[in-house]
Amino acid sequence: MARPLALILIALCLAVASSRAAPAHAATPPPEAGTQQQVNGTGTKPRAYRFGVITLNHPLVIYQQYQPFLDFLAERQPWRFELVLEHRYSTIVDRLEAGTLDIALLAGRTFLQARGRTPLIPLCAVLGRDGTPTTRSLIVAREDRQDIRSPNDLKGKRFAFGSPDSTASYLAPLDHLTEHGITLEDLATYANLTTHDAVARAVLRGEYDAGALGEPMAVRYLGVGLKVVDATQPFPGFIIVARADVPEEVRNALRDALLGIDPDAPDVARLSEGWNEVLRHGFGTVDASVYEMFRTMERRVGLSPDTQEAQP
Repeated sequence: MARPLALILIALCLAVASSRAAPAHAATPPPEAGTQQQVNGTGTKPRAYRFGVITLNHPLVIYQQYQPFLDFLAERQPWRFELVLEHRYSTIVDRLEAGTLDIALLAGRTFLQARGRTPLIPLCAVLGRDGTPTTRSLIVAREDRQDIRSPNDLKGKRFAFGSPDSTASYLAPLDHLTEHGITLEDLATYANLTTHDAVARAVLRGEYDAGALGEPMAVRYLGVGLKVVDATQPFPGFIIVARADVPEEVRNALRDALLGIDPDAPDVARLSEGWNEVLRHGFGTVDASVYEMFRTMERRVGLSPDTQEAQP
């Protein structure tokens, strides 16, 4: 009996000692949005604001191209940003509405959808290669397809679009084909693939005769297997937005950091070689009203603002 009693007493002593050693702040709840978090009880660091991006290419590639950009921004203003990748356009809209994303890089149609569901503050426009806040969609085919030289040659061909929610690989090129008198019924077959990369690779493999890509995503395929058959007129490109409840000081600091990027500065040019093509040409002030042109496109091609299926 003596040995079991001794073991019980030892266990009780260890439990008491452990409870006395436990730090008083061990059960402190996580900080609320917009607050600062204590670090080791001696200093503070700002919470990370969640920055959402659509995976236009493979998620690993997108992470490798966007995380260095967010690290660059973190060094130039006091706030931190956590990269959040989403593979569905509708999910990024849902997360902005739910408040599980704070900031997002959006294309035109997705911006309109998100703005219709939650208050957003446009921060800046993303500039293209020509230094304007515009981009284009490209109709591409394999370089060896001599039978495909213009939009008219697409009739009776197999065509690959990107996601049904995509501005540059679905809405804009579909509108462009419609203006040339080509409807979906004029194609032998068509499909909506997951990403711009998926479209390019499917055309290269010969699974489709032609496809539609956003110009920034098409650059690395041109002259190395793909050619441009036609291009749309320029339209408003990507936009960076924040939820309206993101503190004004955070929005202003991020906006100033973005507008302060000089893509031609030697140090920026060196670093931006590893960034996604979308991010390499700087940022400008934004006029959110210009994005209403995508509503006109939707009406022309029979797309509802809230659905992803083309209407017959």
